[in-house]
Amino acid sequence: MIRILAICAAAIGLAACSGDPDFAEGGDLVTIHGAIGTVDRGGVDAATEPLFRAYGIDFDSACVMPFASLADMDQHTIRVAYPQGGETRQFSGPLLRDVLEIADPQGSTLTVTALDGYQRDIGIDRILEHDVILAIRMEGDALNIGGFGPTMIVWPREEDDDLADMDDADWVWGVFSIEVR
Repeated sequence: MIRILAICAAAIGLAACSGDPDFAEGGDLVTIHGAIGTVDRGGVDAATEPLFRAYGIDFDSACVMPFASLADMDQHTIRVAYPQGGETRQFSGPLLRDVLEIADPQGSTLTVTALDGYQRDIGIDRILEHDVILAIRMEGDALNIGGFGPTMIVWPREEDDDLADMDDADWVWGVFSIEVR
């Protein structure tokens, strides 16, 4: 546990030292792996990717999504109270189903992992039924590490009656890994 907290603290420290509020626009934000058809990178390198190992995430190949690629996709905006009952904020990013389409998912469930180790299983059918976004911005600013970033799954619960009573369990922030199973 101490090792995981140290890794997270180091990541937050690097983010804080960047000095650039849009530092997330540089490298890869999300790695999609598992049962996918499109790959553009190899497996986990324990020497340079200790967070994957710390959370028991292993893969031989993956599809990575840098900020620029996510920002170049059609952007959708959701105004929603998050956390539930909290302040209404504007989140924007591509539809998660469009992001997944790039990786060509060949499974039925996503295991989404956040920087703090929170993992949530979400059925792909739910993603396809609703206009869920993989947010990369809040109020126009990049979702940086130390806040809700690098990416966040945002559900349109205030626009979609089927989601009106959902809790925050599937609102994963700090998303860096999506496994398709």
